[in-house]
Amino acid sequence: MNNITKNALEESLKKFLLQKPLDKITISDLTTDCGISRMAFYYHFQDKYELLVWIYFNELFAPNMEDISLENWDGKLGAILTQMQEEKKFYINTIKHAEDYIIQYMLEVAEQTFEEAIDKLDEKSHLKNEERGIFARFFAYGICGIIVEWAKGGMKMSPEKLADYMREMLEKCKQAVYISDHDR
Repeated sequence: MNNITKNALEESLKKFLLQKPLDKITISDLTTDCGISRMAFYYHFQDKYELLVWIYFNELFAPNMEDISLENWDGKLGAILTQMQEEKKFYINTIKHAEDYIIQYMLEVAEQTFEEAIDKLDEKSHLKNEERGIFARFFAYGICGIIVEWAKGGMKMSPEKLADYMREMLEKCKQAVYISDHDR
């Protein structure tokens, strides 16, 4: 029953986001549309932003982050971007009107992913833990910034091309580290 209510709230929020910005949508709008009480909404979510993060997690991240690796991350990123483009109006609207919430959530997911990737790349443990954290945050901010900029700009570049650019950037960074590591 819980997922039925959550899914109904998700569909309601998406429907309203086609008509007006997130900050103009009320909990009453959602509960009236779903035919549930406010108490039922608050049983599942603290506010509409928590509902939004739940949608991002369940639609974008959970299905696409499973089994992510250094070999397939660009394909997974391409799948996320494609999914965002398929529901363009929803994702553009939520990023424009709840950017802080969305970016914070995306940063947490990206930073954790990059920390795991750096651990695999740095097999000889050249990096200190503090350096790993800084590098992971650097890449997380970069990738999230590019995704937000792409969305706010209307998602004009194809998801595949953007994912390819991201893959190229990481390859060039790995080459730079590899070359400078040999020069030491």
